[in-house]
Amino acid sequence: MVAVAALAILSILGGAAIAYTKSFTDRVQMIATESPEQAAGMAAEAFRTITALMAVIPLAVGIYLTYVSVRTWRTGEFPPPGTRVLRDTIVTVGPKSRTWATIGFVVAVLLVAGGILMPVWGWRLADGLVRVSTMPVGP
Repeated sequence: MVAVAALAILSILGGAAIAYTKSFTDRVQMIATESPEQAAGMAAEAFRTITALMAVIPLAVGIYLTYVSVRTWRTGEFPPPGTRVLRDTIVTVGPKSRTWATIGFVVAVLLVAGGILMPVWGWRLADGLVRVSTMPVGP
């Protein structure tokens, strides 16, 4: 039931995003004829927003994976007790569970780092594009 609700919400948000994107690009094109600097700034701001929103997914997955890894490390069982699984799963105990917890920590750190660096990269790229697009042309 949760998956169906999530799919419905994502479909609605996706449809709204598609509709908004068309009107946004039309507006930027109209403004670009009068003020290229303002149009470049609007496009850069949209790019910054999109990269920030895209960073939420790896951050959320990394945080959840850290939570599962900590529980695995403490209990010595993977998956930890009380974790919901899709099908019957063999529980790993002892040193093997600690290995899975360590792998989980490493992947979580990579996901969180990527989630932090993604907006930083996007903002720097957007700033560079605005600088290049608004440079004077000619002698």
